[in-house]
Amino acid sequence: MFRFRCFVLAMAMLGAIPASGFLPATAEAESVPFTCTIQEDGGSVRITVSNPARVARSCLVACQFATPLWGGEAQIICAHTVPARANDVEMCTKSAGGVQLLRQTHGSADCIRR
Repeated sequence: MFRFRCFVLAMAMLGAIPASGFLPATAEAESVPFTCTIQEDGGSVRITVSNPARVARSCLVACQFATPLWGGEAQIICAHTVPARANDVEMCTKSAGGVQLLRQTHGSADCIRR
């Protein structure tokens, strides 16, 4: 047993396996369909996401918008668990804090298996 522990320690030091032992489980993020919709008031956003996977997943959606303030850009982020095979689930409706949102400039949505 001592030789095995020495072997594992030596392999970890060489980078062949993690120092904590054997290979850990990993979670990989996958891009998913989403929408970021500026509401009629021009100062809030409705964010929806779809989860095509067969299992519930934790999802994070980030939407960036052009604004007349704050250096010209604001970001709104939502994170929730989304049921398996769900379409257009409302993640959140959030205010931009009184700032007018002009148009969406960028956005991303990723989900990981829980």
